[in-house]
Amino acid sequence: MSFGRMASLVIAIVAVLGVFVDIPKISNYAFWLLVGALLIWLGVHPQSKKSFRPGTMASLVLLLVAIVGVFVEIPIVSDYAFWILAAAYLIIAGRTSFS
Repeated sequence: MSFGRMASLVIAIVAVLGVFVDIPKISNYAFWLLVGALLIWLGVHPQSKKSFRPGTMASLVLLLVAIVGVFVEIPIVSDYAFWILAAAYLIIAGRTSFS
């Protein structure tokens, strides 16, 4: 497993943990830590045209919707933006082959 994968997973786990446990500085920025983890994951695993499939598109759409939901009030999305982003992270991490 590469360093980028490990760093992304650790950041994502710390972000989710920061939602449940009050960790100074981390709990306030858990959403943005998870955005960073997702971007690191995408940076470590460049997408080719062959692997750019509906799951990848769904993950990117969820990422964009969650980020927009933080800045603009969208009825359900703004309340659950972190968990929408967590779903996007799980989709992209689950679609990546580890070979």
